[in-house]
Amino acid sequence: MRYVRSWAGIGALLVFAGSAAAQPAAFPGAGPIVPSGGAPLAPALQTAPPTGQPVRSLSALSDDILPPKDLTPAGFGDIVPPPDKHGGHGEIPGHLTPMVPEHGGFYTSAEFLLMRPRNTDMDFVIRNSSGGLGTVGPIDSLNYQLGTGLRAEVGYLYDGGKWETAFAYTYLTAGADSTIFSTPNVSLLPTLTRPGLTDRALTASGTADLDYQLFDLLAGRRFVIQDNFAVRAIAGFRFADIRQTLNAFYDGADANQAAVRTRSRFQGFGPLIGAEATLAGPMGFHLYTRATGGFLSGRSTNVVVETNDSGASTYVNSRYDVRKEVPFGSLAVGAGWQFRTISLRAGYEVTHWQGIFERPRFVDDVSQGKVITRPSNLSLEGLFIQASVLY
Repeated sequence: MRYVRSWAGIGALLVFAGSAAAQPAAFPGAGPIVPSGGAPLAPALQTAPPTGQPVRSLSALSDDILPPKDLTPAGFGDIVPPPDKHGGHGEIPGHLTPMVPEHGGFYTSAEFLLMRPRNTDMDFVIRNSSGGLGTVGPIDSLNYQLGTGLRAEVGYLYDGGKWETAFAYTYLTAGADSTIFSTPNVSLLPTLTRPGLTDRALTASGTADLDYQLFDLLAGRRFVIQDNFAVRAIAGFRFADIRQTLNAFYDGADANQAAVRTRSRFQGFGPLIGAEATLAGPMGFHLYTRATGGFLSGRSTNVVVETNDSGASTYVNSRYDVRKEVPFGSLAVGAGWQFRTISLRAGYEVTHWQGIFERPRFVDDVSQGKVITRPSNLSLEGLFIQASVLY
């Protein structure tokens, strides 16, 4: 049994020594493996590396490791998106993009207008309660009903969305009508007829119509003042074609289906300047304001025709033309919501034209040529609803 254990130990030692000799040396130039007994193993037990395959060190193996990935943006060209094809300058906060876009291109906006015009020269009859020569009673004037219209603008943005040119068109129409009847204690005194001819009536009615058109050629510059505040400055030229009719019809007493028809028209051209501002809030909501002003130089044409006896008798057929400068101004305030290149707004707007029409009035029942002109102002106020998009 003792001999069996001895031979088994020798066999295990030989197997261990053979496998160790078959591995390459951990360090070049290392000597033969010496067992713990102190005597080196026989040369036959030390296996040499295969011919033609030298032992490779760790430093040599490190040469085969791939270099680390370049961490610069150029190194990630396959996953980093290309730059904005529109040439955006990356200076505009996202919530201000509709007001000051980051790239050029076409844009359009459309507004629905619901406004009430007001004119200062729309009287047509006095309800007189005096039985003698006195004039006691209110003066009845026409008041425009709510009118509808639109404002459309199309433009193009340059220089990364900073500069622009645009064309805008505005149209609005409105009407008015009223009828007054006399009573036993009230007589009707026409205010539009020549004195001394048709001085009293039993019924009086009036109608008015407004046709309002504006054509604007604009240039603008958009600015980012702060992260939540942007301004659009505009300047350009405006052509206006504004027409108004005022008709009065009288019957009874001195009137036999009498009528007074007036036609007023202003056509003018001139400069305008203005600005828009947006104060952005959370979730795309914002406050909005717009102001424009200027003056137009043009011609105010005013025609007056008065008839009686169902048109058989003509009392007046005259016109008054005058060249004049008409100042105007407009102010709008509102709020809206915007997302990327789309914005929606709604608010209240007031526009005023100073002395736009100048109808003649005959004032003497003896001198047929005694006439005065009464400059009248035109104002419009009401709501606007705007939608705009940048392509």
